[in-house]
Amino acid sequence: MDFAHDESMYRTALVVLAAMCASCVAIGLIGWKFKQRIPLAFNLFVSSAVGAAAGGFGLPWRHLVEGPMFYIYINLVIFTALIMLQVMKESGDLEAIAWDILTAFRARPVLLFMLLLLMLYFPGMVTGVGAAGVLSTGVIVAVILQAVGVPKLETGAILAITTTLGAAAPPVNLPALIIASGINMPFDGFNTILTVLTVPPGIFAIFYLGRKHFRALSPGEIAALLPRPERRFLLQPYLPILSIVVIFGLIGAFPRHMPDLVSPLVFMIGALVGLFTGKRVNIFLAASRCMSGRLFGVVAVFFVVGAVVQIMTLTGVKGLLVITTFEISGLSPVLLYVALGLGIPLLGGLITHLGAAAVLGVPFALAILTSNTIVVVSCISIFCIMSQIVPPSALGGFSSQDVVKLPAYGPIFKRCLVPFFAATIYALVVLYFAKQFAAWFVPY
Repeated sequence: MDFAHDESMYRTALVVLAAMCASCVAIGLIGWKFKQRIPLAFNLFVSSAVGAAAGGFGLPWRHLVEGPMFYIYINLVIFTALIMLQVMKESGDLEAIAWDILTAFRARPVLLFMLLLLMLYFPGMVTGVGAAGVLSTGVIVAVILQAVGVPKLETGAILAITTTLGAAAPPVNLPALIIASGINMPFDGFNTILTVLTVPPGIFAIFYLGRKHFRALSPGEIAALLPRPERRFLLQPYLPILSIVVIFGLIGAFPRHMPDLVSPLVFMIGALVGLFTGKRVNIFLAASRCMSGRLFGVVAVFFVVGAVVQIMTLTGVKGLLVITTFEISGLSPVLLYVALGLGIPLLGGLITHLGAAAVLGVPFALAILTSNTIVVVSCISIFCIMSQIVPPSALGGFSSQDVVKLPAYGPIFKRCLVPFFAATIYALVVLYFAKQFAAWFVPY
């Protein structure tokens, strides 16, 4: 079937976009009417098919299946990192680390919150997914936060916003990787600027939400809260983390002599090390358990996002959004920054941070290539990442709601708004002064 390449193609793209949005809303209303939680992955997949049919493309099964194939490696990184975290959780390593932090800094709120922030950041740093942090280390951190006096609502907000920011921290920032691939640049030289972009907002968030509620715990309260860990030597529970840090460090420091072990293999090495650092763990059962519940739905969404992006590309919707992006950037710099700070997170709330990076991240990066590209891509990745707390997907936000066992996500989202806007405005400032920040924090 032939399709016009004139003004009518824009009308077709608008029809497809309208059909996809209408289908997404309709499926959500059906779930609300019958009090059923319809999986977001199913909703997005059906809406993509409906959009393609509305645009006259029939039911393009090849594109619906081919799209997710591009995300196989990304999901493999997530799978293997989650397996390592699950092994550490079941072996007692995470509890031992939490015990060390709580006993050493129970009367020092600044150091305690900083180390809890590191625990919340770590899973996102190695997976690029905020929900991974919420459902692994976040479960233990939530217990500690509530024990030191932080209410459930603020605890949920801390988990949501800090694990979201952790997903943007180096070394694994999936939106930055997708955008860099889309504009044909190597994903290299990002670590320092991403650290600068993610650490200050995370520190602000955890202290803004939790510091005023802090109370010191007695040793007896700590013993009642967490079991005393059994270990043969002090660093035993830290060995899985140290092993992957050493491997990644050797690869970066000696690229000519150290083979480039792919990230999934490195994480599986960390998981194997974790089998010998605590309680006995069946790695196959651990792998099965780590992919159950909400995390299965999260990973399913990441596969389906590939189909959404593929259909948007096929039908011209992606092209329409790209052209609109360039038109906005030509009208006013203010509109461009508003679209960056608000438009990308809102779109990501529908199609996740990976979809937002593929659909809007690439054209926005091309529109601002006059500045340092590494800083530009890093800042845009922050806007994409922040969509993990934006409904209707809110992958990290809903996971936080589950952990703290609150009946609704709305109150948590409201608590996240101040840290959300603080992180967004901070990234916009860094983007505006990209050349200056590049001179300080980009190696070349």
